[in-house]
Amino acid sequence: MTRDEIRTMTKVPEPTLRRLPWYLAYIKLLQTKGEEYVSSTQIAKEIGVDSSKIAKDLSFINISGKTRVGYEINSLVAVLEEFLG
Repeated sequence: MTRDEIRTMTKVPEPTLRRLPWYLAYIKLLQTKGEEYVSSTQIAKEIGVDSSKIAKDLSFINISGKTRVGYEINSLVAVLEEFLG
């Protein structure tokens, strides 16, 4: 592990770390259905977490969505998988 990875991990709150696998599981499901983009609102409806919390959680791992479009699913899966190991 590099210093930057360790530094990033210590900045991410534990509740966020617990929610990230939920997001990944749901996003992978959308990926198998052929979806290209997902919004924090879509994730929020499925997971039961406030959409602003989802956006904040994802910002901890340096990924941001496009306004009115959402997050690009393939990129989001790759980033989450790399982050979570």
